Formats: sequence, structure tokens, C-alpha cells
Amino acid sequence: MEEKNNKYTPADTIVCWLKTKSDLAILLTEGWYRIPVSTKLDKLLKVGNLAFYQSHNFGKESLIIKHYGKIRDIKIKKREQLFPGEKRNPKTGKLYYKIRMMDMNILDMPIYSKRARHVIFLETTLKKLNTAKEINDLYHVSPLEDIMWEEFKMHDIDAERQYYFGTRSKIYCLDFASFCRKGNLNVECDGDKYHTGLEKVIRDTRRDNYLTKKGWSILRYSTNQILAETSDCIDEIKETIKIKGGSLLPA
Repeated sequence: MEEKNNKYTPADTIVCWLKTKSDLAILLTEGWYRIPVSTKLDKLLKVGNLAFYQSHNFGKESLIIKHYGKIRDIKIKKREQLFPGEKRNPKTGKLYYKIRMMDMNILDMPIYSKRARHVIFLETTLKKLNTAKEINDLYHVSPLEDIMWEEFKMHDIDAERQYYFGTRSKIYCLDFASFCRKGNLNVECDGDKYHTGLEKVIRDTRRDNYLTKKGWSILRYSTNQILAETSDCIDEIKETIKIKGGSLLPA
């Protein structure tokens, strides 16, 4: 994953998680959303918009992004102030960001997720939000990943971006995860700045060893390879997927 480039357009939108229909009702009727202050989401204060991903609790409208809007203001409130009629519980005194929305909009076409996954605080842009067809089109991490994702789509390579794998004590974020019939493939875009230095090399080695132990294959590509040898990278990825039995597509 490449270190962020100063010329890369900053994210102006965060995609948040709507867990229940009651959360959506509050959003639409009262115009606010909450995030625990303990989340330490510093980037929340640097964006102007929120979009909302509906969890598996929404029936036929599960795993989609449909609503979005501009932020009016953000204040810190205790849970008991947000829900004065709620019985006291361990969360009663917990602090939350109460985010009031200026307006709410509905996308012309909902953005769907091919696979069930937690999409929490995904950074993106309004431009991507209004052109995306599925969740993976939204990620705004680095220009290198965007280049690779466009190539993946052009060559019908099925993959998930920014896919988390592991346990609570040891979890890793994979740039691209491709699920295959004979084991899975992780494709990493190694930006020159992000993956240099002894400490980062050691971190990557531990990560690769863990994934290999769990049955993953790993392909890493440098900035130069992605920019100057794109076709060769894609050919190698396609060949690796073929060797691993082909893509295991979502049901």
C-alpha cells in the first residue's frame, strides 16, 4: 500500500456503518448519527460528508450504500443525552460524537457489496460515491491501488480491496484479496516509501509468513512495476489465479 501522495485528492467523505433499521430511522427523521469518541476517528473532523452502509439486518436492502449527506456540525454528547428514555446500562455514560446532517440524499443506484463484510469508516470522495457501482470502487487509499483496481475490472479479476484477515490479536489489511478454489491470493501494491526500511521489511515478512501459513499466496508489486509493467503484473496475477483453480465467485 503506497504512502499517500500529496497530489492525491484528499478524501472528503466517510462511509459509516448502519447496524439497525432504528439507526436509519434516527438518521432520516431526526437528522443525526453517532460514533463513539473512543473510536478516535480523527479524520472525521476533516471531511464534509457521510455515507451509510446498511448491515445484514436490512433484509433485501442489506449490504448496500443508499443514503449520504453533508455534515452540519459535530458535538460530543453522553449516551444518556442521546437516548434520555433508555434504561441505564454500561454504555449510559459513554461519550459519542453526535453528527448532525445538513441534508440527506439518495443515490440514483445503490452501491452494493459482493460479499458480506464490515464496511466501517471507509474513506472516499463524493466523486467516487456518485460513480461507484460496488463497494470496491470507493476505496481511496493510493493512486497505485486505483490503477490496479481499474486493471482488475478491465480483465474481470474478482477481488476485494482492503480486506481484513486474521484474528483479533493478529489481523492484517490486504490491498487485494482474490478468493480461489485452491487457496487464496493476496496482491500488494508496495509503494516505494511505505515498504522501505528494516522495520517495515520485518513487518511485511511476519505478515507474509502468517498468510502463507494460512494458505494464502502473495504477489507484491513495486511502484515501477505497476506504472511501467502493468500488463506483466496482470498476466502474472491471472496465471496465479488459474494455477489456484480459478476464482471462487460469491454466491
